[in-house]
Amino acid sequence: MHHQVIVIGGGAAGLYATAGLARLGVDVAVINEQENMGGDCLHYGCIPSKTLLHMAQETKQWSIIRQKIQDTIAAIQPTDSVPRFENLGVHVYIGKATFLDSHTIQVGNQQLTAKKFIIATGSRPRVPEVSGLDKSMYETNETIFQLTELPKKMAIIGAGPVGLELGQAFQNIGVAVTLFDYNQQFLKRHHRDIAAIALEKLGLDIHLNSKLLQVRRLNEQEIELKIEEAGQEKTYIVEKILFAAGQIANIDTLQLENTGVLFDKKIQTNAHLQTTEPHIYAIGDVINSPSLTHAGGAEARVALTNIAFGNFSKIQYGTLASVIYTKPEIYQLASEQEATRVLLASGATIDRFKTDDEPEALVRVGINKQAKIVHAEAIGADISTVMQQIALLKATNSKLTDLSKAIYPYPTKSEILKKLSDQLLSEKLEKPFIQKVLQKIIKWRRLS
Repeated sequence: MHHQVIVIGGGAAGLYATAGLARLGVDVAVINEQENMGGDCLHYGCIPSKTLLHMAQETKQWSIIRQKIQDTIAAIQPTDSVPRFENLGVHVYIGKATFLDSHTIQVGNQQLTAKKFIIATGSRPRVPEVSGLDKSMYETNETIFQLTELPKKMAIIGAGPVGLELGQAFQNIGVAVTLFDYNQQFLKRHHRDIAAIALEKLGLDIHLNSKLLQVRRLNEQEIELKIEEAGQEKTYIVEKILFAAGQIANIDTLQLENTGVLFDKKIQTNAHLQTTEPHIYAIGDVINSPSLTHAGGAEARVALTNIAFGNFSKIQYGTLASVIYTKPEIYQLASEQEATRVLLASGATIDRFKTDDEPEALVRVGINKQAKIVHAEAIGADISTVMQQIALLKATNSKLTDLSKAIYPYPTKSEILKKLSDQLLSEKLEKPFIQKVLQKIIKWRRLS
């Protein structure tokens, strides 16, 4: 079988690209290893974890939470289903894909050819090699949601977004959770102000500068962990380990060595998302980019646009924000550029944060000399929704002071951004030259 485009991988990024190409009338096929498409985000990541976070605020009964997770996945599954994509005109192949050469792949007993390819095979949890470790001792995000019973004590290896979200949720349900992270700083990519508030408000037992050395099963229920913390060896007893310490790109079975595609742990791409074989594109967790579902969606849009219309679109991550969906939420819109000024606003000065008893909420916005957005960070309940206004300002090359043009419902948390905008405007009005001009206008109008 020959197609114009073959997408390898039926996860969020791959399906976005597939649907987009199909709507443009392209003869496109998608290959997915499993019959249930949707990938990590639907089955093991975004959807089950956010459902868990929500339900952990509602009940402590794992059977109810687990059923809600399954029901939510089932409700979304039709959008990512084989019938839906076949109705779009997509050819769907189920099986493992391997390259025979740069234009031919094998799926089961079928050989498929195409003019262009998109590799979007995603990633899987990284499980480190640890002395004494066997599969009965640990879970990952791919298996934790299938447990029929939760352990009483659990060690989480990794205090990144996955570890923090699952750790807080399981602790809310009643699991005694301890997190271990190899980094010496908590949330090392965030500003220390934000990290300090998060460490206090998350309420988790987090051990930094820690490394899992050895595991030993004591009995049917208990596992002994030997952990090096800041150079000292310590022992902990738990019932389960949850690994949340990074991902591995799913490229090892593609046999990319049969193509001209350069890769190491991930696939090398240019700004157009082409690999070193120009007709083969790669998106999502298989490339060196932020491992976020919305990053994969943005990459899919660039790749399908370039395939359909020519390579004029380049991937830009300038408005790509990351969010840790704990309570409080931790938001970051990062940038490699330096801001000329950083403005801060605290929840303690905003009435809606006061009514909701969240004085610790904090917003930091970096701007340039023209008051345009460079970067931003924030922490607070549901703060990601508030902060999307900042991403929009950056995307439209607008000024922070533009936020003062709108009338804000009172009381809302969005007023924390208006406060920053009003601060800048007030500073302009208070400049001596502006004050002189204003006084002359008022005097001329006989108001003084």
